[in-house]
Amino acid sequence: MSELNLAIATTFLSMTARLLIYLQAATKLGSYPIALFVWAVVLASNVLAAAPTAEPTSDLFDSNSISLDRIFNKSDLQTEKANVAGKATKLQPKLPPSELQAQAQVVPVTNLIPIFTLSTPISIPAIPRIDITNPLNLLLTPELIVAPNNTPAVRSPNAPTQPDPRFILPPRALDPTTVDPFSTQFILNGDKISHFTPTIVKTGYESGNFRTSDLNFNVYKVIKAENIQSVTKDVVLRVDSQVESVGVRSIERQRDLTVAVSKPQTLLGVRQQISLDGDCLDGSGRTCTFLPGLKIDESNLNRQLQPTGVTVTSQFGDVISPASVAAIREPGFQGGANGENYGIDLTVPAIGLVTTPWSANPVSTGSRREDITAGVAVNYTRMNQNLATNGVESVLGRTIRSAAFIKDDRNLSVNLGVVALGQVLPEAKPSIAAGEPGTRIVVNPNLYRAANAIRIPENSQTVFQTGTGYAISRGADPKIPPAASHQAIWIGLSPVVERQVVRDYNYVTRRAPQIVQSGGGEGGSLPVAVNLNNFGFNSGSLQNVYSQGYVTVYNRDVDRVDVETLRQRTDYYPHVSFTGTSLTENSLWRYYTGAIASLSSGTQAQQNIKAYIGTDYAVVNPRGFSYNFGGIGYLNPDPEYATQLFVNTTQAIALGSNPRNNMTIGVNANYIVDGSMTIQSLPVRSTQSFVNAGLNVNIGDVSIGGTQFIGNILPESTDSKTLFNVGWKVNDRLNVGAFYTVADRNISTNPYGANLSYALDPSADSVLYLGWNAAEIDFRRTLGSTSNIYRDNTFTLSIRYGF
Repeated sequence: MSELNLAIATTFLSMTARLLIYLQAATKLGSYPIALFVWAVVLASNVLAAAPTAEPTSDLFDSNSISLDRIFNKSDLQTEKANVAGKATKLQPKLPPSELQAQAQVVPVTNLIPIFTLSTPISIPAIPRIDITNPLNLLLTPELIVAPNNTPAVRSPNAPTQPDPRFILPPRALDPTTVDPFSTQFILNGDKISHFTPTIVKTGYESGNFRTSDLNFNVYKVIKAENIQSVTKDVVLRVDSQVESVGVRSIERQRDLTVAVSKPQTLLGVRQQISLDGDCLDGSGRTCTFLPGLKIDESNLNRQLQPTGVTVTSQFGDVISPASVAAIREPGFQGGANGENYGIDLTVPAIGLVTTPWSANPVSTGSRREDITAGVAVNYTRMNQNLATNGVESVLGRTIRSAAFIKDDRNLSVNLGVVALGQVLPEAKPSIAAGEPGTRIVVNPNLYRAANAIRIPENSQTVFQTGTGYAISRGADPKIPPAASHQAIWIGLSPVVERQVVRDYNYVTRRAPQIVQSGGGEGGSLPVAVNLNNFGFNSGSLQNVYSQGYVTVYNRDVDRVDVETLRQRTDYYPHVSFTGTSLTENSLWRYYTGAIASLSSGTQAQQNIKAYIGTDYAVVNPRGFSYNFGGIGYLNPDPEYATQLFVNTTQAIALGSNPRNNMTIGVNANYIVDGSMTIQSLPVRSTQSFVNAGLNVNIGDVSIGGTQFIGNILPESTDSKTLFNVGWKVNDRLNVGAFYTVADRNISTNPYGANLSYALDPSADSVLYLGWNAAEIDFRRTLGSTSNIYRDNTFTLSIRYGF
């Protein structure tokens, strides 16, 4: 291992060890002061760091709880099994984090159909629809404990035949249909997986006028799952769950964004021709050339109209054939006959600029193109979960180990070391006090909700995750489960984008060259001085000398095309994060800190560590008022990892007694501190700062809404624009939607679009999505009022199929 890789590994192991020491002590609610102290220390150490992208909506927000009605998203329609024993599934839409972050925002020439709502949905992971005491509704007295089903006890081949004195109820395998999938659900690389998850295939295809077609896929399958239940001698109920899965997905490896600006020009060019021949010096009486044959013509010019080479047509002293001698004596410059060329013939098409009717009033035009190259990532994952409850309190330990492999990654050696480390790091094992016989077992569902609500870095590959959660089993109100908490260490591989801007230009000829002026002469009386390789002579020393000399000046009408390409290469780097959450039935607080070791030996790579710290808080009020706010700060930020502050508020208002008739108003603000990134004056950051307000009205199956973005409030933010959207739930399977931008002062916009989603087979978790999205760039804003408006159309087809 190189010194650089050794430094990365040492830093990474040190951070991991510190966090593991903390996590080992922090297994109950009483450890919050320690967690807050660690968090405060990290905050103090990074307070002066250049900071940024807060994640106002990570995957912790689940769309199957309180949220705004919206058009179905294109590719990640999520279904959750609402109960056990094969009950009917309910289809739920789920937006990816990038669209949740700015629902109605039209980012520069995005190729996705915007999903319009008033604000970022403020929702808390839903409480599972199960009896709070089911399925672990047991009385912990030896004579009343019964097996949950008829599955025989799980024993090793050498287990004694006598009852194990360590258990009141020995370990038994539970029938999978009696275990609610919510209790085994975990988040892996953005996907929800449980022991009940079928094989899922998600594939999407995007195509546009000015982009390469993009085929993406995501396939994952649970290959093994089991749940073991026991009651120990100290009257503690334990459920140990194991889920193993495999997956393969496409990832973005490289994205080239090219913006070209074309401007009319008239080039001034020149052509110089000269030859010299006479009697050969050997006295034979033949005619020889006394200049090398050199030629530069259109075939030797590149796209910048610069010579790329010289064609050698003859050598100094070559004998000229009689036919060529006769041709050279003809009026005008002649190089020879029968394909022979003697003398020097040089064309230089661009020695300056002149003004002509073509270029007197130039109209510049712009265009944009996107080229995407995909890669492949595979993983084999094991999830071990340990639930323990004594009837008064419950603890949950969860550990995920994933062997992730990313093909063609330039950081492969270090990443494989991180994967190997993740297979041997210790698990976090929570402890719990002994129970009392006769205690009624109640499992607080918030324990599971908190475990799935922690912040997991987006677009990353999980390698190792271990954490513990704690919750009191009963609260003052038996219908409202008490709060729960969860803290975890996450280790994985996160994408870091290496950017390189390549600038180029070329000329496109619009009219054949036009001669402005020409002149010259030929004959035996033209004196010519020759100096070749430090050998010089004058034509006066030759016999029967004949020379030609001509110069031609001409104009060429062209378009000069300036091309700027932003090349974005994505590779994955080690990432360690500590994250925690505290959750109630209608509120959620998260806190997190970590670092991405984005060190590399590449000349263009980012030579820094991206450390960060952040927090967010969300509340859903039963009376319809909801809000969330938060922020994240980065050391060494970039467009993917930027310091960000956000706040979102919504108020739902009932319209009559029908709950399907309602109105929602909202206000949102998102401030990216680090500013924007541009190419040819066009912003290229995937999200921008914005302030907006909106209204959405639902009448039965029809939804109509509008959003107003307000410019000039936050620096470098989205400018003012007004848009409307409409959605219609045609039936239980078919949903259609469309949007229209009424006014937009931004350089780039999505003027209109439509989409359709159809549940092919709800019971099989299968959905088809079709989308069309128009995009425009108004180059008149940067190139002048006579410039053009670039237009593009993107078509999307995606399918999610479960079997």
